[in-house]
Amino acid sequence: MNLDPKQQVLVWWVLWGAFQSGLFMIYFMLRGTSIQATPVSGSSLLWLAAAIPVLLSAIIRWLVLPHARNSQGALQIFIIGICLAEATCFLGLFLFPAHNLALFVISALGIFQYLPYFAGRYIAP
Repeated sequence: MNLDPKQQVLVWWVLWGAFQSGLFMIYFMLRGTSIQATPVSGSSLLWLAAAIPVLLSAIIRWLVLPHARNSQGALQIFIIGICLAEATCFLGLFLFPAHNLALFVISALGIFQYLPYFAGRYIAP
């Protein structure tokens, strides 16, 4: 299916908006129902390991995505990066419930960095 350039850019924006708003919905729906795992002690910094997917996502956004050659490859990289950022929220909800708010905020900021203002450069006129 061939879409005109404006429609292609709209797809990027709709996907970004769906992931960003979906993260909020997931967090507020699941935060009270998560299974309480063995709590990690307050002095332990193990919960920071849950931020690794967001760090990988940032590497993808700022180092890999700018080198994509076409819109198809860039869109795939875009979605993979956003999914990695979103994974941090799930880790907070299910593995580190004591820190779920902090991990949710980190995850939301990770998705926010994918704001698709750059999408037009991948679309051939």
